Amino acid sequence: MSHDPASPTASPEKKALIEAFDSVLKTKEDERQAAQAAAEASRRARGASRLLMGLCATIVMFVAVYLYVERPEWVFPAPPQLESLAVREASLRITVANAAQHVERYRKQSGQLPATLQLAGAHGEGLGYDRTPGGYQITADAGEVRVVYRSTEPLARFVGNSFKVISRRGQ
Repeated sequence: MSHDPASPTASPEKKALIEAFDSVLKTKEDERQAAQAAAEASRRARGASRLLMGLCATIVMFVAVYLYVERPEWVFPAPPQLESLAVREASLRITVANAAQHVERYRKQSGQLPATLQLAGAHGEGLGYDRTPGGYQITADAGEVRVVYRSTEPLARFVGNSFKVISRRGQ
């Protein structure tokens, strides 16, 4: 008796068993080839993602160095310029004159001086108000600039050329 599966004398059960064995071997080979292909695709994908990450890191580093060295104004705006002493004083004089006008309006309407600037409707930071025997005085402080207005002084003389000084500040 021959052991060749292709021999015509092999039984059908033996032929089916040999075909099943061949099928299992072929399936295992296909699975092995698919696993190899997947591993190769994974290696390629990792290489591409590493390249992309390297490129992104290089771009970020370049932008950071540029921003650090050049310090462009669109990222680091210049600090605002401080107003000159003359402009700050002129602004204070105008603020005080405005408060004095509120006090005078209150005096005309009520016949007496207000107890506070707020009662007269005047507002402003750094303003002080005191009633004096001859009228009142308003003071204003802004850092190293201080102005004092006494109601015995003409308001126009107190304001002086403050509007002109402020209008020229940008020039």
